[in-house]
Amino acid sequence: MPQKQQAVTLANTDFETNLAISYQAFKILDWTIKYAGGNMLVGYTRKKWYGNEQEIIVSIERNLLNVTSKMIKGEMFDALGKNQKNINAFLSSFESAQREVTNDVITENKNDIAHLTKVTFEQAEEAKNEAIELREAMNLGGGNLYATYAIMGLNVLVFILMAMNGAGLVDANGLVHIKWGSNFAPLTLTGDWWRLITNLFIHFGIIHLLANMYALYFIAIYLESMLGKQKYIAAYLCTGVFGSLLSLWWHTTPVNSAGASGAIFGLYGLFFAFLTTDIIPAKVRQSLLKSIGIFILYNLLYGFKSGVDMAAHVGGIVSGFLIGYFYIYDIRQQKQGKKLSWIIPVVVLVTAITTATYLQLNKMNSEIRNEVLTELKESDYKDVANFNNQFNKFIELQNIALAPLKDSTAAYNATLLNRLNTESKPAWHNAASIVGEMKTYDLPARLKNKIPIIDQYVTARQDEINIVEQIIRSNKPEDFNRLDSERQSINKIVDKLENR
Repeated sequence: MPQKQQAVTLANTDFETNLAISYQAFKILDWTIKYAGGNMLVGYTRKKWYGNEQEIIVSIERNLLNVTSKMIKGEMFDALGKNQKNINAFLSSFESAQREVTNDVITENKNDIAHLTKVTFEQAEEAKNEAIELREAMNLGGGNLYATYAIMGLNVLVFILMAMNGAGLVDANGLVHIKWGSNFAPLTLTGDWWRLITNLFIHFGIIHLLANMYALYFIAIYLESMLGKQKYIAAYLCTGVFGSLLSLWWHTTPVNSAGASGAIFGLYGLFFAFLTTDIIPAKVRQSLLKSIGIFILYNLLYGFKSGVDMAAHVGGIVSGFLIGYFYIYDIRQQKQGKKLSWIIPVVVLVTAITTATYLQLNKMNSEIRNEVLTELKESDYKDVANFNNQFNKFIELQNIALAPLKDSTAAYNATLLNRLNTESKPAWHNAASIVGEMKTYDLPARLKNKIPIIDQYVTARQDEINIVEQIIRSNKPEDFNRLDSERQSINKIVDKLENR
């Protein structure tokens, strides 16, 4: 931050008198004197509506008066030369005080400086004691963030590998996420219990990842050193599992859920529990309680937004809050010299029993699992997505082609003949082109075997139009019989297609 310093030689070498005159200069300028100690005064200029105050430091060394003006509000430049103006103003006031100050005022100022010095040292001692109390309570400086860095590194590594596997950097490919272990009920509730954990390291796009890693780092600054690595990791994993379980329970229609947010919210819930007790010193507890509370509330409200798994957030917060009180008991016992080695095993065991019970009571039909696994297996073929897109186009063309024949007001007349030629025939022609393109696709056998049947279906529909045209032109009874026979064949093809 910008600052300016200037030294002036004094004729009088009595530093106490010079400091008392400096004190008077502050009073003349109506600047606030905040601290005093030894041969130094620290004060602040008046804050104006159009600008910030500056810090003024005055020290006396033998016969030298040192004046420093410093900008303290994050300014990058002193474009208006405020620091030099402050120094000039102070030196001018100092000269005035030298000429005008009386011995009684000097004595009074010395007494004020002595009192302010006492108060300054008392405040410094209080701040020191509070810092010691905070450091002991939160173990600040007593550890590192290696566990957090490991968790963050694993999340980033998984994201990179998934992106290389086609998961998508911004727009996520849900099938890839399921393959990598997201929390998806048809699989989690049919044997893949491990998805309750693996989903904590999977993210739907880089924004999702970065937001979660930022939130994790912010809370880890406080929690990892406070808890120690073992309790910290146990809390992260267990609250994440509880979040995943609540997500399964909440969503009656299965959702593809993943992300570290359940575990991260668990850590915030745990820290929130700490902040409701005297484990953390009161002076910092109130500000932290407010900021953490706002964070939790904001994210819960944001969770109502579509696409956010709020159930996982709530599960994490609630379980973290409960585990937090369990850990508080442990911390208090440690302060009394008692080490409870059973705390982490109990937390893990309760999580495991709850998980096993829920999975046992909420098993899903294995047929659903097989359908999902089939879809996952088929997604390995590169043209499955193209096939599905083209098949949707095929259905649209079919609807256009059949519309003239399905019109309840249609009669076998020239109007129908015109619609068949302008609507139905072009639509079936385009549909046939789509089928021809499908034949070149790399597809699983189930889809590959459908293509000849679809081709047969298109040909039958085209034959149907030819027969209808013949009826319109000649109106022979035998043509109606042919039409009935053709439509029976079409129905058989449709049944065959639906059963594939």
